[in-house]
Amino acid sequence: MGNENIVGLKAPAFASLALAFASFGDAFLYPYLPLHSTTVGVPVMWVGVLLSINRFVRIVSNGFMVPLLAPYGLRVVLIFAVITAVGSTAGYAISGTVWVWLFFRICWGLAFSAMRIGTLGYALQQPGKGFALGLTRSLQEVGPITALLVSPLLLSEVSPDQIFLVLAAFSLPAIVFAWQLPLTDDRTEAIRNGKLLQFPSILNSITLLFAILIDGIIVVVLGILFIHYDSDIPLMTATALAAFYLGYRRVCIMLLSPAGGWLADRIGLDRVFVVSIVFAIAGLVVLILGWVEMGAVMVFTFYGVNVAITPGSVARGKSHSLAAVAENATWRDIGAALGTLIGGFVLTSKGLPVTLATGVFALTVLLVIYIGKARLPRHIYGSSGH
Repeated sequence: MGNENIVGLKAPAFASLALAFASFGDAFLYPYLPLHSTTVGVPVMWVGVLLSINRFVRIVSNGFMVPLLAPYGLRVVLIFAVITAVGSTAGYAISGTVWVWLFFRICWGLAFSAMRIGTLGYALQQPGKGFALGLTRSLQEVGPITALLVSPLLLSEVSPDQIFLVLAAFSLPAIVFAWQLPLTDDRTEAIRNGKLLQFPSILNSITLLFAILIDGIIVVVLGILFIHYDSDIPLMTATALAAFYLGYRRVCIMLLSPAGGWLADRIGLDRVFVVSIVFAIAGLVVLILGWVEMGAVMVFTFYGVNVAITPGSVARGKSHSLAAVAENATWRDIGAALGTLIGGFVLTSKGLPVTLATGVFALTVLLVIYIGKARLPRHIYGSSGH
């Protein structure tokens, strides 16, 4: 990679770091809210709604964020989005009723949608799109991982109702990174009138189902799966194991995304895309059969690679690449939101393995159709700088 490309990566790297710092509050909310809901005035029945509402917001917001970027540019929208995100984190500390919580969760959903699409916009302007996409996905995970590691330690020094004010203060560097972003050219102008959500293509259908299974169901039920296959395991041990492997999921995205992107630039995005899905499906099968730890490692390892490079596969050959990426992101959000709800419904159900097996079968069928329709390129995608 030449010096010019390395310098060019500064923009997507700064955008990703802005998103990473801005995500402290949201990342810690997932382990925090289920345990402290009554302390912060949230009825238990609302916990799932508050944790998933931001994804439903993004289903709608992904569509109008791309036209919004056109007249104002990536930098301006990202600055406002980062400020909104930090403000929503501080807002969690003063949310005395569920309706106030709901307001700040909606604000976060809108902010994340803008930050994610803006970050992808900077990455897609790079000659080596695979590596740029992998790098940005990796840097984004620094924030949630840091929050999950540091926030529990802060709780020993800060009261639970004030922890989010501290996290908001720690998130302020996000504004600095966003402010340092360069102005973009007019490449976003042409997508203003594009249709951003249509009936899902095979590739978007794979994204949708993948998100239902992994971003949704597996994330919600992982701890229950340990108990399901080993009734003697203590509840605290199952909780600790689930937290560990969910943390491992983020570490995989952080460490493997650049490697997967680098490999995709050399042997083809579609090849890496297909291989990552095959091994993730194998991991799901292993998990369903009862080897939960091995299955979780396989699933999260290869899904981490797949998530990073999917935008490149989606955007390739499209005249409105950012619109295509936004549409794919919307289907991922739909899948994650539906999967979270499904995971809650089957959390204590004996039909959980059957639900997962049905999803794996459908995903396999979609992959076979995709391979049959796709002509995997023989050239090295991205190596020539096109």
